[in-house]
Amino acid sequence: MGSIALKTALILPCLVTLCAGALDLTHVQATKARLQDIADSTALASASKLGLATDGSNATEQARAYVQIHLAEWAQRPAVEESYEIVDVGGQRAIRVTLDANRPSFFANLLPPGGWNFRVESTATTMGMVPLCVLVTGSSGSKLLNVKDSSRIKAPACMVHSNRDIDVEGGSITAAAVQVVTSARGSISPAAGTGAAAIADPFEKLDLDFSKKQNCTKAEREKPLKVSSGTHYVSAGKHCGGIDASGTARIRLDPGDHFFLGGHLVVKEDARLEGADVVLFFDKASKFEFKDRAMVSLDGRKTGPYAGMVMGGTRDNTQDFIISADHVESLLGVIYVPSAKMIVEGKVDVARDSAWTVIVAEGIQLKGSPSLFINANYEVSDVPVPAGVGPRNGGSRLIQ
Repeated sequence: MGSIALKTALILPCLVTLCAGALDLTHVQATKARLQDIADSTALASASKLGLATDGSNATEQARAYVQIHLAEWAQRPAVEESYEIVDVGGQRAIRVTLDANRPSFFANLLPPGGWNFRVESTATTMGMVPLCVLVTGSSGSKLLNVKDSSRIKAPACMVHSNRDIDVEGGSITAAAVQVVTSARGSISPAAGTGAAAIADPFEKLDLDFSKKQNCTKAEREKPLKVSSGTHYVSAGKHCGGIDASGTARIRLDPGDHFFLGGHLVVKEDARLEGADVVLFFDKASKFEFKDRAMVSLDGRKTGPYAGMVMGGTRDNTQDFIISADHVESLLGVIYVPSAKMIVEGKVDVARDSAWTVIVAEGIQLKGSPSLFINANYEVSDVPVPAGVGPRNGGSRLIQ
């Protein structure tokens, strides 16, 4: 019996220690799990405040308040140090919540020394952004988005963004949201958010080097398609001498990719330009110009590498792309001129009949009394909207 008592006296403390240690570890795991839940729910809740036109302070303040509420409800909470950071994850703004905690151990903080230390982290982003339909990518110079005289931009269901400034001189901008990186003035509804984070060119990786892959002979360049009457069907491919349509001529573009290499596309007087499932690209020596009473109706590409695009310029094209025609009824798709300015002038309505339009340009100017309509009826069109612009789903989601 004495031997049993001795063994019990030796083993019992070990068993108590093991049980206490196991219980301590269980409490630690439960504490860490609860802290992770707080971090996750905080990140998800505060991500909704990540408006592009803010520096993220609204999101971080909400996150801080959210954590404090949860900690106040936790009777035996650990000591917690909080940190909040606005980060970029794959080109999308997100909030990262980090909680460092210390919990005393069962053994008077001797095992482990100083108690239990652990960290939880959660990152979330919002998916509830207003669709992006006008993006001015230029970041230097002045008046990169300039609305003069009695011109109007109407984008009631989507967002207008400038990586520099917006200057409305006599006209107006009406949109679901308007934001700028630097400053905005003039008649803008709702009021523009300033101090926005710059939005990178969503198509910067798009291959636009087609002009380097196709050659035009001197003879081809000297033979533009110049017509003033009749209907003319134009096959997809390269257009070396350009197209000049006037009078009552009607140009019908076949489906596909149309590359203008060294020649302009001019549609004037009462001429018509039509095409469905098309994209028109212009190299550095080419541009489009629609004027007078010309009618233009173009629907963008439905498939292929340029799906969703309707018109664009190469990255070395710095010319002005001018629309002053009376009847530019449909430009369905993305107009992408990354190094050029798009100018809309005169007394015209532009793109009113398009289901949707997106403009990504280095600069945009309206003058005279035109109305530029940016519709956002994405669901009624079979022209796909490229990633980076247009609609984005609502809600928030955890990233990490």
